[in-house]
Amino acid sequence: MKGLNFESTLTYTYSKSQEQMKNILEQDGFQKLKQNDDLKVVEYTIDHSRQIKLSQLLYLQEIRYIQLNIAQNIQLCLDIIMKYQKLKDQNIQHNYLSSDRIILNLTDQQSQITILPQNLNYTIHFVGYDCPFYESKNYINSSKNDDQSIKEIIINILQIKKNERMTKKNKNQNWNIDTDQVKNNKIILPDINKEEQKKKFNQKYSELAQIIESLLAEGIFKSIEEFVQKSKLIFEKYNNQNNKNQRLTGVDKCFTKKNFKRSNRLDDVIKNLKQIQQLYYKQEESSEFLKILQLSFPLITKELITATFYQNQYPHNINFFLNLKQEFNINNEMIDKMINENKEEIMKDFKFELDIEIIKDDVNLQLIDNKFKILNYFLNSTKFSMQNDQHIKIQIDIIKKEIIKEATIQSLKNYLELKILQLIEDLI
Repeated sequence: MKGLNFESTLTYTYSKSQEQMKNILEQDGFQKLKQNDDLKVVEYTIDHSRQIKLSQLLYLQEIRYIQLNIAQNIQLCLDIIMKYQKLKDQNIQHNYLSSDRIILNLTDQQSQITILPQNLNYTIHFVGYDCPFYESKNYINSSKNDDQSIKEIIINILQIKKNERMTKKNKNQNWNIDTDQVKNNKIILPDINKEEQKKKFNQKYSELAQIIESLLAEGIFKSIEEFVQKSKLIFEKYNNQNNKNQRLTGVDKCFTKKNFKRSNRLDDVIKNLKQIQQLYYKQEESSEFLKILQLSFPLITKELITATFYQNQYPHNINFFLNLKQEFNINNEMIDKMINENKEEIMKDFKFELDIEIIKDDVNLQLIDNKFKILNYFLNSTKFSMQNDQHIKIQIDIIKKEIIKEATIQSLKNYLELKILQLIEDLI
């Protein structure tokens, strides 16, 4: 996004073999990532000047920070479907696809996201293959059929566009003009009469609504294939074969048509974003900065749309989000409890005296050695950090206990093997 220049990390686990996951990642084509097979973790580095999550793109469109036309939304759906079908042809299933796990990688300098409507050129990438939805109570069984996930994502994209258009239409339904204002030269009447302008406006939005409804009812509600065919027919009808213009003629605005208010605000918004990054961004704390941005975008949007003179916007309530990293902390009491709960099972056939401190040191060593990196999954999205969402805290606690238990059992086994070896040496 223009005005932002920082990186963040997305962390996902997997259970497939190293070679299977390596092949999946190569087929997907996302460039900047690290695969750690010891921890069964993939870390993706996101460059926010060039890359954006689908969920974030839709959010910015929903709050009217960015403007994508209907042709671009349709093509976005088609590109996601094309990515899915390409992977399917390679016998690759994602199993946990959502709008949070789709990345748009913008492929040229002119395609940076701004407040202005413009041509966009990008590649689609999926992340989080084979990684459960740990935020779900029953995360072990949270896998989803890819076909169904794609349908839900497409429906969501279209519904957001439909709601955006309806909101805009409702805001523009007040066609009453105060004659006193006209007499006092406070407003200028349009060149065409009021009724003709109203008719043209309603006709345009009626056509947009019909296009979206047809893509839903006659397209994606039936099948992915029907949606693809319906999209092609719409592109042909509105002189946009293969999305060559990225707009539906007569329905979408032309990109070359000047949007004076947004054009005048572009530099202000870019400077505002740079200032926010300068004030709040800290290296290694990108997840916290993403929360700051989440609070800032609605304020910036309101200012660019409504203000006569633009003033820089900054988040008011930074404490709106939880600091989830605090939830990742462990203490010796947790480890003591886990040792007591598991020692009898591991040592049931032996009478060795346990040195609890040695075992605790080994557990801590395993946890320090990146075992808790799995919990960074909960830093992937700001939605996990909402203050009123106690459920996420519970999920973190459940997974944290599982990690400690796994490390504790391994440490007890290590200790047992050591004592057996010592016993053998003594006997020799």
